[in-house]
Amino acid sequence: MESKLMRPALLALLVAAGLAGCASYTPPPKLDLPTPEGVTAPAELGQWWQSLNAPVLNGLIDEALRHNTDVLVAMESVGQSRATLRQAQVALLPDVNATLNATRRNPSDLTGQPGRTGASTSYTGGLSVSYEIDLWGRVWKAKDAALANLLASQYAREATRSAVAAQTARSYFTLLAADAEIALLTQTLNTRNEAVSLEQKRFKAGAIGEYELKLSEAEQASIAAALPQVLAAREKAEAALAVLLGRSPKEIIEGHIERGNGLTVLAEAPEIPAGLPADLLTRRPDVRRAEAQLAVADASLAETRRRYFPNLTLTGFLGGESPSLSDLFNAPARTWNIAGQLLQPIVGMANIDAQVEAAKASRNQAELAYAQAARSAYADVRSALAAHSAARDTLVATETRVKAQTKVKELADIRYKAGVSSYLDQLNAERDRLGAERDRVSALQGRLNALVDVYQSLGGGWQQQDIASTK
Repeated sequence: MESKLMRPALLALLVAAGLAGCASYTPPPKLDLPTPEGVTAPAELGQWWQSLNAPVLNGLIDEALRHNTDVLVAMESVGQSRATLRQAQVALLPDVNATLNATRRNPSDLTGQPGRTGASTSYTGGLSVSYEIDLWGRVWKAKDAALANLLASQYAREATRSAVAAQTARSYFTLLAADAEIALLTQTLNTRNEAVSLEQKRFKAGAIGEYELKLSEAEQASIAAALPQVLAAREKAEAALAVLLGRSPKEIIEGHIERGNGLTVLAEAPEIPAGLPADLLTRRPDVRRAEAQLAVADASLAETRRRYFPNLTLTGFLGGESPSLSDLFNAPARTWNIAGQLLQPIVGMANIDAQVEAAKASRNQAELAYAQAARSAYADVRSALAAHSAARDTLVATETRVKAQTKVKELADIRYKAGVSSYLDQLNAERDRLGAERDRVSALQGRLNALVDVYQSLGGGWQQQDIASTK
């Protein structure tokens, strides 16, 4: 009969436990921020680097997304948040423990039972159950906060992946630009070496004076001084890219970064549509992270407010009690108990007041951070689009300048050989042509970097399906 009385209580605890897993993430209310009308976002945003048709770059970005330290740290943070969520979910379940106690007792003459003297031994064993009935939803709100925190950590991971992909592309472009500059300077230095050799012969023959010879030597020395600086810059860029890729110290020192297509080929990437995408705020992982953090603050505030209300805890025990261990689980030794406790804070109300005020302030900070993230997203896109347009126009103008300076150099050579202009005019034309070529390399790199900035500002580099379900 007693065991039958115990069953409804245990059943109630199990039903409550079954309901513990039936919650899902509730996003915070949308902010009242007027936003401009948008256009359809580029379809290739998720893996924007594929649009550059650069297999080597694709491989480098894939390598970085697998091995970059920041990405790995962000992934571990997601794992930590997931474990925290599991802890919050477990708090919704009854706490069930197996117990086995042995007691040896020798009562005093005053407290001992009549007719019984000396020490006695008793054994108790069974299952103990403790469950806080979440009448006010406090424990549920704590779980909701952990759920939103997991989502925030996932968006933070995707923001990191997006940033790493963009930085890998920029570092790769820096490396290609250094290669292009080294090729230009090496070719020019070879030409200058030949020119100095020729001018030395002409000087010995009396065809030119020392002035022309020293001009030629000074120009050669100028190129020779610039080349080591660019070589060192390339080594620095290659080492930085190797670190970004998460390569080993041995690979950083001894390894080599594959190059693939040059800047000129990459700069032929397709244009992106102008305008702001209509779903910008949902495309940006940093904005989604700020939204999830606001949800964390909302749930935390709700959980804190519920601390004003009393806690109702049920406890129960089902097992055996016997002076002999061998008889502990026999029917005559069976025992059970069930109890309830209602705990209402009184003196601690002032402490709860302070906790609520702190939670309100945290919630307000999260809302302001969310609004600021949204504003920054639109500012980033506007700046990136403007920079991209300027970089594209700069590249067009620089290409025109290179063609003009190349023609000027050809004409200067003809005029010098015909005796119409001085050797200084020829050197100036060569110097200006080299400057135009180097500016063209910078313009090509700037065009590609600006393209990356646009894709990143639009929220490229991740997919919504990369966010695991938190329901």
